Amino acid sequence: MVRRINLVPVDQRQRTRTDLGFVALGVAAVVVLVGLAFGYFYYSGALSDKEAELADLQSQNAQLTAQLAALGKFQEIETQRQAAEDLARVIYAGRTLVSEVLGDLSLVVPDNVWFSTISVTAGDPPPVPIPGQADGATPAVVTQGSLSITGNTYSFEDVARFLVRLDQMPSLGSVVLGSAGEPVGAVDPAKDVRGFSVTATVYNTQTEDTQLPVSRVEVEAP
Repeated sequence: MVRRINLVPVDQRQRTRTDLGFVALGVAAVVVLVGLAFGYFYYSGALSDKEAELADLQSQNAQLTAQLAALGKFQEIETQRQAAEDLARVIYAGRTLVSEVLGDLSLVVPDNVWFSTISVTAGDPPPVPIPGQADGATPAVVTQGSLSITGNTYSFEDVARFLVRLDQMPSLGSVVLGSAGEPVGAVDPAKDVRGFSVTATVYNTQTEDTQLPVSRVEVEAP
Protein backbone atom coordinates (compact mmCIF):
# COMPACT_ATOMS: atom_id res chain seq x y z
CA MET A 1 0.00 0.00 0.00
CA VAL A 2 1.36 3.33 -1.09
CA ARG A 3 1.37 5.95 1.64
CA ARG A 4 0.65 9.52 0.77
CA ILE A 5 3.19 11.97 1.92
CA ASN A 6 2.17 15.63 2.44
CA LEU A 7 4.96 17.53 0.83
CA VAL A 8 3.56 20.90 2.00
CA PRO A 9 5.74 22.40 4.68
CA VAL A 10 4.33 22.23 8.16
CA ASP A 11 4.12 26.00 8.49
CA GLN A 12 2.05 26.18 5.26
CA ARG A 13 -0.39 23.36 5.94
CA GLN A 14 -2.85 25.53 7.94
CA ARG A 15 -3.57 27.71 4.88
CA THR A 16 -4.87 24.80 2.84
CA ARG A 17 -7.61 23.90 5.31
CA THR A 18 -11.15 24.97 4.51
CA ASP A 19 -12.30 27.98 6.57
CA LEU A 20 -15.66 26.62 7.76
CA GLY A 21 -16.62 29.87 9.50
CA PHE A 22 -16.21 31.83 6.33
CA VAL A 23 -18.22 29.28 4.38
CA ALA A 24 -21.01 29.39 6.97
CA LEU A 25 -20.99 33.17 6.81
CA GLY A 26 -21.26 33.04 3.02
CA VAL A 27 -24.13 30.57 3.18
CA ALA A 28 -25.92 32.75 5.74
CA ALA A 29 -25.41 35.78 3.51
CA VAL A 30 -26.87 33.91 0.55
CA VAL A 31 -29.86 32.80 2.66
CA VAL A 32 -30.45 36.36 3.81
CA LEU A 33 -30.25 37.68 0.26
CA VAL A 34 -32.69 35.01 -0.93
CA GLY A 35 -35.03 35.87 1.94
CA LEU A 36 -34.83 39.56 1.14
CA ALA A 37 -35.51 38.89 -2.53
CA PHE A 38 -38.49 36.67 -1.65
CA GLY A 39 -39.88 39.26 0.79
CA TYR A 40 -39.44 42.01 -1.77
CA PHE A 41 -41.36 40.15 -4.48
CA TYR A 42 -44.02 38.95 -2.00
CA TYR A 43 -44.74 42.38 -0.53
CA SER A 44 -44.51 44.00 -3.95
CA GLY A 45 -47.29 41.68 -5.09
CA ALA A 46 -49.31 42.38 -1.94
CA LEU A 47 -48.84 46.12 -2.46
CA SER A 48 -50.06 45.83 -6.03
CA ASP A 49 -53.15 43.95 -4.85
CA LYS A 50 -53.89 46.61 -2.21
CA GLU A 51 -53.39 49.40 -4.73
CA ALA A 52 -55.82 47.67 -7.11
CA GLU A 53 -58.31 47.24 -4.25
CA LEU A 54 -57.90 50.91 -3.30
CA ALA A 55 -58.48 51.98 -6.90
CA ASP A 56 -61.64 49.84 -7.02
CA LEU A 57 -62.92 51.36 -3.78
CA GLN A 58 -62.19 54.85 -5.06
CA SER A 59 -64.13 54.07 -8.24
CA GLN A 60 -67.09 52.77 -6.20
CA ASN A 61 -66.93 55.86 -3.98
CA ALA A 62 -66.98 58.11 -7.04
CA GLN A 63 -70.04 56.26 -8.38
CA LEU A 64 -71.83 56.53 -5.02
CA THR A 65 -71.00 60.23 -4.82
CA ALA A 66 -72.48 60.75 -8.29
CA GLN A 67 -75.60 58.81 -7.28
CA LEU A 68 -75.99 60.87 -4.11
CA ALA A 69 -75.66 64.06 -6.13
CA ALA A 70 -78.38 62.80 -8.49
CA LEU A 71 -80.62 61.92 -5.53
CA GLY A 72 -80.07 65.32 -3.94
CA LYS A 73 -82.84 66.87 -6.03
CA PHE A 74 -85.28 64.25 -4.77
CA GLN A 75 -84.33 65.11 -1.20
CA GLU A 76 -85.02 68.75 -1.99
CA ILE A 77 -88.41 67.80 -3.44
CA GLU A 78 -89.18 65.75 -0.32
CA THR A 79 -88.22 68.71 1.88
CA GLN A 80 -90.51 70.99 -0.11
CA ARG A 81 -93.33 68.43 0.07
CA GLN A 82 -92.93 68.11 3.84
CA ALA A 83 -92.94 71.91 4.23
CA ALA A 84 -96.12 72.18 2.13
CA GLU A 85 -97.76 69.41 4.17
CA ASP A 86 -96.84 71.12 7.44
CA LEU A 87 -98.26 74.39 6.12
CA ALA A 88 -101.50 72.68 5.04
CA ARG A 89 -101.76 70.97 8.43
CA VAL A 90 -101.39 74.27 10.29
CA ILE A 91 -104.09 75.85 8.12
CA TYR A 92 -106.34 72.81 8.49
CA ALA A 93 -105.95 72.74 12.27
CA GLY A 94 -106.66 76.49 12.42
CA ARG A 95 -110.05 76.15 10.74
CA THR A 96 -113.29 76.16 12.67
CA LEU A 97 -115.28 73.17 11.45
CA VAL A 98 -118.73 74.72 11.03
CA SER A 99 -120.13 71.35 9.96
CA GLU A 100 -119.19 69.89 13.34
CA VAL A 101 -120.68 72.87 15.16
CA LEU A 102 -123.99 72.41 13.33
CA GLY A 103 -123.82 68.65 13.84
CA ASP A 104 -123.37 69.07 17.60
CA LEU A 105 -126.13 71.68 17.62
CA SER A 106 -128.54 69.23 16.01
CA LEU A 107 -127.88 66.80 18.87
CA VAL A 108 -128.74 69.25 21.66
CA VAL A 109 -131.87 70.87 20.22
CA PRO A 110 -134.97 69.65 22.14
CA ASP A 111 -137.80 68.12 20.14
CA ASN A 112 -140.15 70.98 21.05
CA VAL A 113 -137.81 73.73 19.85
CA TRP A 114 -137.68 74.94 16.26
CA PHE A 115 -135.64 77.66 14.63
CA SER A 116 -136.77 80.61 12.56
CA THR A 117 -133.28 81.84 11.70
CA ILE A 118 -129.77 80.64 12.36
CA SER A 119 -126.49 82.34 11.54
CA VAL A 120 -123.00 80.89 12.07
CA THR A 121 -119.70 82.63 11.38
CA ALA A 122 -116.25 81.10 11.87
CA GLY A 123 -113.00 82.77 12.87
CA ASP A 124 -110.10 83.11 10.47
CA PRO A 125 -107.24 80.59 10.65
CA PRO A 126 -104.10 82.03 12.27
CA PRO A 127 -101.59 83.62 9.88
CA VAL A 128 -98.96 81.20 8.62
CA PRO A 129 -95.54 82.44 7.43
CA ILE A 130 -94.83 81.41 3.84
CA PRO A 131 -91.15 80.75 3.01
CA GLY A 132 -89.73 83.29 0.60
CA GLN A 133 -92.52 85.80 1.10
CA ALA A 134 -91.54 89.23 2.30
CA ASP A 135 -92.85 90.15 5.71
CA GLY A 136 -95.56 92.76 5.54
CA ALA A 137 -98.23 94.18 7.73
CA THR A 138 -100.12 91.36 9.42
CA PRO A 139 -103.88 91.80 9.01
CA ALA A 140 -106.16 91.55 11.99
CA VAL A 141 -107.20 87.96 12.57
CA VAL A 142 -110.63 87.01 13.89
CA THR A 143 -109.98 83.92 16.02
CA GLN A 144 -113.58 83.51 17.18
CA GLY A 145 -116.85 83.08 15.37
CA SER A 146 -120.43 83.68 16.39
CA LEU A 147 -123.75 81.88 16.54
CA SER A 148 -127.12 83.61 16.40
CA ILE A 149 -130.44 81.77 16.67
CA THR A 150 -134.06 82.88 16.78
CA GLY A 151 -136.80 80.35 17.30
CA ASN A 152 -139.86 79.23 19.20
CA THR A 153 -140.91 76.72 21.83
CA TYR A 154 -143.82 76.25 24.20
CA SER A 155 -142.52 77.46 27.57
CA PHE A 156 -139.77 79.43 29.22
CA GLU A 157 -138.58 76.19 30.83
CA ASP A 158 -137.94 74.82 27.35
CA VAL A 159 -135.94 77.94 26.52
CA ALA A 160 -133.88 77.49 29.70
CA ARG A 161 -133.30 73.80 28.91
CA PHE A 162 -132.10 74.72 25.43
CA LEU A 163 -129.66 77.30 26.84
CA VAL A 164 -128.21 74.73 29.26
CA ARG A 165 -127.67 72.28 26.41
CA LEU A 166 -125.99 74.93 24.28
CA ASP A 167 -123.64 75.69 27.15
CA GLN A 168 -122.50 72.03 27.14
CA MET A 169 -121.17 72.23 23.58
CA PRO A 170 -117.33 72.47 23.60
CA SER A 171 -117.34 74.66 20.49
CA LEU A 172 -119.63 77.30 22.05
CA GLY A 173 -119.06 79.81 24.80
CA SER A 174 -120.64 82.92 26.27
CA VAL A 175 -124.17 81.70 25.55
CA VAL A 176 -126.49 84.67 26.05
CA LEU A 177 -130.28 84.83 25.94
CA GLY A 178 -131.17 87.94 23.98
CA SER A 179 -134.94 87.84 24.38
CA ALA A 180 -137.78 85.50 25.33
CA GLY A 181 -141.48 86.12 25.03
CA GLU A 182 -143.27 87.02 21.81
CA PRO A 183 -143.33 84.35 19.10
CA VAL A 184 -140.97 84.73 16.17
CA GLY A 185 -142.62 84.56 12.77
CA ALA A 186 -145.96 82.94 11.94
CA VAL A 187 -147.18 80.44 14.56
CA ASP A 188 -150.41 78.63 15.40
CA PRO A 189 -152.46 81.15 17.39
CA ALA A 190 -154.24 78.29 19.17
CA LYS A 191 -151.01 77.25 20.86
CA ASP A 192 -149.11 79.05 23.58
CA VAL A 193 -145.79 79.71 21.81
CA ARG A 194 -142.78 81.47 23.28
CA GLY A 195 -140.18 83.03 21.04
CA PHE A 196 -136.49 83.51 21.91
CA SER A 197 -133.19 84.75 20.54
CA VAL A 198 -129.81 83.41 21.57
CA THR A 199 -126.25 84.40 20.75
CA ALA A 200 -123.01 82.56 21.48
CA THR A 201 -119.30 82.61 20.62
CA VAL A 202 -117.95 79.86 18.34
CA TYR A 203 -114.49 78.43 19.06
CA ASN A 204 -112.15 76.22 17.07
CA THR A 205 -111.84 72.95 19.00
CA GLN A 206 -109.15 71.36 16.82
CA THR A 207 -105.73 70.86 18.38
CA GLU A 208 -102.48 72.04 16.80
CA ASP A 209 -101.38 68.46 16.08
CA THR A 210 -104.54 67.63 14.12
CA GLN A 211 -103.56 65.45 11.19
CA LEU A 212 -104.71 65.95 7.63
CA PRO A 213 -107.44 63.56 6.50
CA VAL A 214 -106.19 60.70 4.33
CA SER A 215 -107.88 60.49 0.95
CA ARG A 216 -108.67 57.13 -0.59
CA VAL A 217 -107.53 56.82 -4.18
CA GLU A 218 -108.70 53.84 -6.19
CA VAL A 219 -106.42 52.86 -9.05
CA GLU A 220 -107.94 50.71 -11.75
CA ALA A 221 -105.78 48.26 -13.56
CA PRO A 222 -105.42 48.94 -17.29
